[in-house]
Amino acid sequence: MSGRLLNVATKTAAVLATAATAYDVHTLGTRQAKIKRESNYADDFIAQQIGASKLNYPSEKHSAMKDWIMGFKYPLQISEVANTVTGYVTGAIKGIGYNFATLGFSALTFFAKSDTMKKAGLFGLGLSVAWDFIKNSTNIFERTDYLRRK
Repeated sequence: MSGRLLNVATKTAAVLATAATAYDVHTLGTRQAKIKRESNYADDFIAQQIGASKLNYPSEKHSAMKDWIMGFKYPLQISEVANTVTGYVTGAIKGIGYNFATLGFSALTFFAKSDTMKKAGLFGLGLSVAWDFIKNSTNIFERTDYLRRK
């Protein structure tokens, strides 16, 4: 493979693999953000409902105060934003961890100066993508004996 063709091939492969990984990281982060936001929203709502249903003694004044607190949505919105952000960051970090080899080989392939290192990075990138495809699309390595006793 000529130097110019190798350079174009490695840069293209690295950019495509990094873009696919970035998309995967973003979708995993988005999914985790939604799960965490909805889960914590439900937990907060249940906690507020339980707290609102309990009074130290039956009082119309205290009941009105608790209703006002339940109608006051601002602190709940702050917690929703915080939960969304932390959920996204957690999901994105997991996505980066799952795609660490692909990102590493992409960086090697993209930034390598010598042809030998570019070929090594391209080979590693190909193996990483092939392993990811085989592992996640065929389920060959998944445990299937869940119902059998050991």
